Amino acid sequence: DGHTAEAMEVSALIERLSVRLGSGRVRRFVPRDSHLPEREVTILSALCEAPAASSSGWQQPEEADPPLRPLQIFEPPQPIEVLAEVPDGPPLKFRWRRVVHEVTLAEGPERIAPEWWRTGGVTPTRDYYRIEDVQGRRFWVFRAGLYEEGVQAPPWFLHGLFA
Repeated sequence: DGHTAEAMEVSALIERLSVRLGSGRVRRFVPRDSHLPEREVTILSALCEAPAASSSGWQQPEEADPPLRPLQIFEPPQPIEVLAEVPDGPPLKFRWRRVVHEVTLAEGPERIAPEWWRTGGVTPTRDYYRIEDVQGRRFWVFRAGLYEEGVQAPPWFLHGLFA
């Protein structure tokens, strides 16, 4: 945030922790260009020189908007059972860990396409929704794939929890 005194204090704290815990134990998150949420971050040693800032950096929501990404992301995403009003619509209810959650608010979809330039397995297109249940808990869910006639409905997953 541009405060030099605070940056110096953080640097001193990182050095003290690295001496006590070991240089490989104190880490920081650095943004990385990727469409897929699980690949958006790289974890580096806090003592390493920060790489040059990429053009994208961390995405920031507008001041009055909710966070774009949850604080806790599951790796791998956890499967859920979903009931939706229309096939391409947001969930009305979903079951996660044998508990049914009734959805009161849904925002989305945010469509994330696979990274076609990567070699290896092809990941399906994902439609992400930020949803809230009747108890006020907020979830980040996605449908892995698009609906096609004559093909089994694509699976749904819970990818993260908002604070």
